[in-house]
Amino acid sequence: MLEKLPFLLWLLAWTSGGLLLASSALLLPRRFILGVGLTLGAVTQVWFANLLGFLLPAPVAFWGGALVTLALGLVFSWPLNLDKLRQLIPASWGQIFALLFLTYIFTAIGRGLLLFEDYQNLPTISLMARGDIPPTFALDPNIRFGYHYLMLLFSAQVVLLGDIVPWNALDLTRGLFFALTLLLTYLWVARMTRSRLAAFAGALFAAFASGARWLLLLLPTSWVGSLSKNITLLGSAAQSVPDLASGLALPWAIDGGPPIPFPFAFVNGITPPLILSHGGSGMMVSALTILILIVYRFIRDWRGGLVMVILLAALANLSEHAYLAAFFGLGLALLLHWIRTRSFKTPHDFLFWIWMGVASGLFAAFQGGVITEIVRGFLGPRAGAAASDSYFTVGFSLNPRPTVISGHLGLLDLTNPPQLLVALFEIGPILLALPITAIWGWKALKAHRWWDAALVFGGVMGIASLFLQYEGSAGVTATSRLFGDLLTPLTLYAVPLLWTWAKSRATFIKQSLLSLGLISIFGGLMLFGIELTAAQKPVLPLAMQAMDVQIYNEYWDKLPSDALVFDTLPARAVTIFGRFTDSNETWYVPKQSWIALAQNPFPRDLRAAGFDYFYYSLINWESFSPEVQSALEDSCVNIVVQADGIRSDTLRPSWVRLVDIRGCE
Repeated sequence: MLEKLPFLLWLLAWTSGGLLLASSALLLPRRFILGVGLTLGAVTQVWFANLLGFLLPAPVAFWGGALVTLALGLVFSWPLNLDKLRQLIPASWGQIFALLFLTYIFTAIGRGLLLFEDYQNLPTISLMARGDIPPTFALDPNIRFGYHYLMLLFSAQVVLLGDIVPWNALDLTRGLFFALTLLLTYLWVARMTRSRLAAFAGALFAAFASGARWLLLLLPTSWVGSLSKNITLLGSAAQSVPDLASGLALPWAIDGGPPIPFPFAFVNGITPPLILSHGGSGMMVSALTILILIVYRFIRDWRGGLVMVILLAALANLSEHAYLAAFFGLGLALLLHWIRTRSFKTPHDFLFWIWMGVASGLFAAFQGGVITEIVRGFLGPRAGAAASDSYFTVGFSLNPRPTVISGHLGLLDLTNPPQLLVALFEIGPILLALPITAIWGWKALKAHRWWDAALVFGGVMGIASLFLQYEGSAGVTATSRLFGDLLTPLTLYAVPLLWTWAKSRATFIKQSLLSLGLISIFGGLMLFGIELTAAQKPVLPLAMQAMDVQIYNEYWDKLPSDALVFDTLPARAVTIFGRFTDSNETWYVPKQSWIALAQNPFPRDLRAAGFDYFYYSLINWESFSPEVQSALEDSCVNIVVQADGIRSDTLRPSWVRLVDIRGCE
């Protein structure tokens, strides 16, 4: 327990700082302080840690982020007295229980899943934990990885300070922000509706709302077959099922799924539910979005303004498109205000948001992430969409016809009736919340509730994405993220607005809305029930075995800081040792030079290519040619460490080995 004391002190520092910030810089009702304070502390400390990490070693930067947050909270709260400290005591112990329970559930589920981007998240976390801030591309140290990485940095803090392996640290981080998202949603909806039942419904909707592809199961088989002929599957869908019609009765064959496969009919390529947000940033984006929506209404003075700058700058790192959409929405709201008032006079309270945009934008330009890389590219010798030594590229082309892009069902042309119908099923009933959300945005504009108006009118960028196609390095399916700028405000406002509107309406209307809500969450509930089966079966990532974990525990961040490690599974070695490799052009495309080395990994050839160490297993050894095996027994090859054990997949005795090849000149 004593070895975890520094980690617990780190947690205490930023949680205390966040609670103090929430109670001093904001005029919050007491029941909000716990949820807002914990989320505010988590975001603020990791944002400061990121900035400090540019200049300082990782341990100093990580502790510095927490201590700066605590110091800021103390300064804003000074002088402290008993009444102020009493505000920090939770108004409801039920909130603490809910946070702990939800964090546990989602963390346990995550430990049994290996979905989506862990092949890129885990190496990046391992490198950032040793001080690679902002991150460099793990598979080529000459390329900057301008990713929305702030949640991964939080996981890296947990790795270093908590002595927790990267995969468990990431699962814990996701679990924490999942719990915070639902708690904040509950509090926010309760305030808007004055109803605890509505608040519970809002949190339920936030967790499980998704599209309704499964409704295609209710159509006649011939109709579905006809629709399917117009659909070209993409990505994991194309690898899982032959076509849409057949796929509705088949599993979604994705690597790293739960023991019981997800049914293809219930997953979604446009509006996946929050409970399936197992990526590298989505959970923290959700928590931060609802946090900003709460915080801006309770700003006390300049202290609250400073807090808002930090939150907006963090959003710029985590979700650049959401940040840009919100400020586009602010600009559109101001334009509509001018038209409504027939005057170009800028409201005094809007000036606050101009300053927020300027201040957060300055941080966004240099704090790391996609926006920083875009700015760097425009300021470089040849202005462009991104710097040439950056991993990500950004580009768009115009679609002549409005098109929704699903990560599973491909490009859905809305002028093509069959594709339009499939798109409506894929998006789900959430689109029906568009009119009331637009009305709310207009009312917010007239009442000068500018951030509410910004979120609603920022949805115009989502509509505009129907005529755009992303052509950057993230792939065409990344266009669906832009469409998400429309779906996000609909999901946020659907329950509180429709609940309030329907209270005085006929029973039939209430029943209809309830039915639509159940349709919206049914797919998410199905997926949640299935992924719960993963909670009882924790798995190791990146084809690791217990032997690899033993090597990690002994040698993480122990090799020379500039060492390059060769591994036929490149992400594995980077994660285990916290050192770079040089293998890939992208996460998906290996270099031709690396392919040749992987086929015949002679130590002298590896050394000539710049590698210092070679990590391989008995399985690898048995696949090597006799010539390579003989070369690996040369006197220039020195065994650094070997771990013996039993492979869980074959139940055969095995080993993994790290060898030093620096003497093989």
